[in-house]
Amino acid sequence: MIKEFDGGLRKEHQVAVGIDQSLTGFAFSTVSVELPQEHLTWVYKSSYSGVQRLADIQEFLYGRFEILNNRGNVVINIAMEGTVLSSFAALSSGALDATVKLFMYEHFEDNAHYGYATAPENRTPLQVPPTTLKKYATGKGTAKKQEMLLQIYKRWGVEFNDDNAADAYALGRLAGNHAIDKIEQEVLNKMTDLKYRDVIK
Repeated sequence: MIKEFDGGLRKEHQVAVGIDQSLTGFAFSTVSVELPQEHLTWVYKSSYSGVQRLADIQEFLYGRFEILNNRGNVVINIAMEGTVLSSFAALSSGALDATVKLFMYEHFEDNAHYGYATAPENRTPLQVPPTTLKKYATGKGTAKKQEMLLQIYKRWGVEFNDDNAADAYALGRLAGNHAIDKIEQEVLNKMTDLKYRDVIK
């Protein structure tokens, strides 16, 4: 099942992508670099489990990049939410995290596939800790899901009724290097540290 949030993203715009790799609601948001309030966001709930779910989500990812390619939207950067290793579902979450990273590596290895036109150091996704994402979107790292939804609407004027979609949009906005205040800029500065991205040698 795919839920779509159409935020009026125009064709042929440069975009940044945010990925919230939840097993129960995998969210993918494409955010315009020029006009970040414009976006196209999807939430996918796979009907499978185990390795079949991982393969199914890979197909979902492939389909999203096909859509962007056909629209002429050029991806300049990608951010994904980092895995919480202490969580109860850490093993399953880690497997999905690896699936997303491997997909990105294979599809953007030549720095040209699907229009991923950016510096070599940006060819792997930023891995944003959950508390860092919350701070970027709300001003504090302890925000609850409903606070994220509310603050994304109040601060950026973008409305969602799905927390996975909201997280993915915030990640896409972060990947697009957007800041409207000092706190957001501090987060962007922090995320330039290479420890938040796999380095391709």
